[in-house]
Amino acid sequence: MERVITCPICDDKDRCFEDVQETFSSFMCFNCGFMSNSNYTDENVDKIEHTSRLINELSRFDDERKIHWYPSVVNMGKLGIIFPDGSPSDWVWKMARVVKIDESEKESYPIFGKEGEYYTERLDIDNAMDFGQFEFLSACKAMGIVNDSLKPQK
Repeated sequence: MERVITCPICDDKDRCFEDVQETFSSFMCFNCGFMSNSNYTDENVDKIEHTSRLINELSRFDDERKIHWYPSVVNMGKLGIIFPDGSPSDWVWKMARVVKIDESEKESYPIFGKEGEYYTERLDIDNAMDFGQFEFLSACKAMGIVNDSLKPQK
């Protein structure tokens, strides 16, 4: 069951969702881009320690639910990736698209362990689009993964 909740990070009342399963809940705010789940308690916080330093530094504790919230990293394969970038005091959302690798550049992108094979696409991090801290939904729309009603695109 999915329901709208008030985001404990940005106080948005319309774009934060809880997906409730039998023994588990996941949370996603499309306003600020923070996410969590019912397993991100103090007892389990070490399970996310291998994520980026920025994501850990931006995490916030939800006193009501007793869970930690983190900025999302949304990897949509061939569509690209949305991720936080910057420092804890000055950060933005980045949206990088996947681009074709030109034949003349392919040797710069070898596939590890596969002699003579090369990637044909890469993430274009250098030309990533910037979005403000409360423009996560705009980044999702720019990528084409949601529309104005927050419904996933087909």
